[in-house]
Amino acid sequence: MWLLLVILVTCLFYYSRHRLSYFSSRGVRTLPPVPFLGNLTAVTLGRENFVEAIAAGYNAFKDQRYFGLYQYLVPTLIPRDPELIRQIMVRDFNSFIDRGVHIDADCDPLFGRNLIMLTGSKWRSMRASLSPAFSGARCRSMVPLMTESACAVLNYLQEKITGEQVIDVNTITMSYVNDVIASCAFGFASDSLKDPGNCIFRLGKKAVIQDTTQVMKFFGYENMKTIMKFLGVKLIPTQDAEQFSQLFKSALKARRENLVKPRPDFIQVLVDAANGKLKADGESDGNNNESAKTAEKFSDDDLVAQAVLFYIAGYDTTANLIYYFLYEMAINPAIQEKLHEELDTLPSEDEIPDMYEAIQDLEYLEMCVNEVLRLWPLVGSADRRSVATYDFGPTHPGSKDRLVAPAGIHVWLPIYSIHRDEKFWPTPDACIPERFSKERKAEIVPYTYMPFGNGPRHCIGKECSFIL
Repeated sequence: MWLLLVILVTCLFYYSRHRLSYFSSRGVRTLPPVPFLGNLTAVTLGRENFVEAIAAGYNAFKDQRYFGLYQYLVPTLIPRDPELIRQIMVRDFNSFIDRGVHIDADCDPLFGRNLIMLTGSKWRSMRASLSPAFSGARCRSMVPLMTESACAVLNYLQEKITGEQVIDVNTITMSYVNDVIASCAFGFASDSLKDPGNCIFRLGKKAVIQDTTQVMKFFGYENMKTIMKFLGVKLIPTQDAEQFSQLFKSALKARRENLVKPRPDFIQVLVDAANGKLKADGESDGNNNESAKTAEKFSDDDLVAQAVLFYIAGYDTTANLIYYFLYEMAINPAIQEKLHEELDTLPSEDEIPDMYEAIQDLEYLEMCVNEVLRLWPLVGSADRRSVATYDFGPTHPGSKDRLVAPAGIHVWLPIYSIHRDEKFWPTPDACIPERFSKERKAEIVPYTYMPFGNGPRHCIGKECSFIL
C-alpha cells in the first residue's frame, strides 16, 4: 500500500515537473513556479488576486515581448508588447477567436449558452445577431428607463444628506446599477435602496462574476474542465438559475402576448432578434434576411442566457466604475472642482430639448471617465485560447528564442498592468484626465489602453456602460 502511494506521489511530482518546464524548455522567461501550484501560490492562499499575479511577472520581465505564467499546471502566455497584443486581438483574431474559459450548455444550461461562453461559428452568429442591440442609438433609447432609477437615487441622497450620518457609496452604486439593469434587461421596476431584499438584487449578488467564489469557478473551468463537469459545478446554482429563468420567461411571455406595453428595453430587443426584426442602425428591412435566418435558431433558453449575461456582466463592473470614479474625485479635489465647473455650464432640462446630447459635449467629463477606466479597468485581464498553431515571434528583440505553440495555448492579456506601465503612461498611478484631451490623445500608444478589450471580441456593452 505504502509502495503504491510512494509511486503515485512520485509520478505526480514528475508530471508536475514536466508541465512546469514548458516555458523554460522553450526559452520563455517565467517566475519560478511551485510544484502543482505554478505561479498562483499567493492567489491560492488569498494573499493576492489574479491581476496582482500577472503584474508580478509583467514588472519582472520589462525587456521581454512576452513571458510565461502557470495557472497551476496550465502554461499561460502573457504578452507585454502592444504590437503582439494587436496581433492576438485583431490581426490574427481567427487564431484566437475563443476565450480561455468555455462551459458547455449541457453542463450549465444558463451560462453555457451566453455570448461569452460561445465559441467559433456559434459565437459569430450570436454576436452578429446581438450587436445591433448594443448600438449607441439603441442604448440611448433606454436613457428614460435609466433616468427613473437615477432620480430615485437622488431622492434617497437628498433625504440622507440632511443629517450627519455616513453614507455607504458602494451600496448606493450597487443598488442604482441593479435597478437600471433590472429595468433595462428584465423590464422590472425595483428600488433596491428602499427594498434591498427584492429578488433581482438578491439573485444578482449571488451571481456576480467578480465575486471570489465565482472567479474560482471560472478558474476551475479554465483549468479542470472535466473535473468541474463531472462534479456538476455550475456558475449559478440550479435554484437561482431557475428563478432567473422564470422571471425572464414570464416577462418574455407578457411582451409576446402584448400583455404589457412595449418598452425600449433589452427584452424587446431579444423579442425582435428572435423574430428576425432586429436591425443595425440604418439597416433596411431588405438587408435583414441573414439576421432572420440566424434568429430562427434562438430558443427561449438562448434568450434567457443573454438577458442574464446582460445583468451579470453589467452589474459589478459598472457599479465598480461609478464607485472608483467617485473615489478618484474625492481624493483629487482639484479635478473634482474643475469637473464641477464644467457641469455648472449645463443648461436646465427646461432650456434644452435633449439633455443626453448636451452631456456628450462635456469634454472634461469624458476625460475623467477615460482616466478612471485606465486606473481601474472593468476587468484586469482578458483571456484568449488559440485554435491553431501560432508563432509568437522572438521572446525579445534580437533573440533567437521564439515560441511556436500548438492550438490550445492560453493567453492572458494584461490590461491592468499595461494601463499602469510607466513606459506608456508617465506617473501611471496618478489621476491625470488631461492624458485624454484632444491635444494629447494622439500620444497614446495603440493597444496600451483597452478598458473594454479590443478587436471583434471586445465588450459588446461598451456604449451602455458609458451611458449608465
